[in-house]
Amino acid sequence: LLERAVQIGEKFRGRFAALKEKCPLVTEVRVKGTMIGVELAVEGAPVVQACLDRGLLINCTHQTVLRLLPALTVSDEQIDDGCDIIADVLLNLKP
Repeated sequence: LLERAVQIGEKFRGRFAALKEKCPLVTEVRVKGTMIGVELAVEGAPVVQACLDRGLLINCTHQTVLRLLPALTVSDEQIDDGCDIIADVLLNLKP
């Protein structure tokens, strides 16, 4: 399980680091195993709602940090699908 947690964390790190390069709303990405935090330059509540509307459950802490805590059984395909939703929401967010 520890090995899988590292794999999951690295997959998220790569996806969100790439998103940070093209999305100025992402200011920092923090990953520790399967605990993922994405610091935003804007309020996170609208992002959480837009993701929920698309079937992805995430939450926001401290008003600007998207927090993801996926299960160790999450598949790479599910990670990609979730990251695609988050990226699409952030890249199309109307201020």
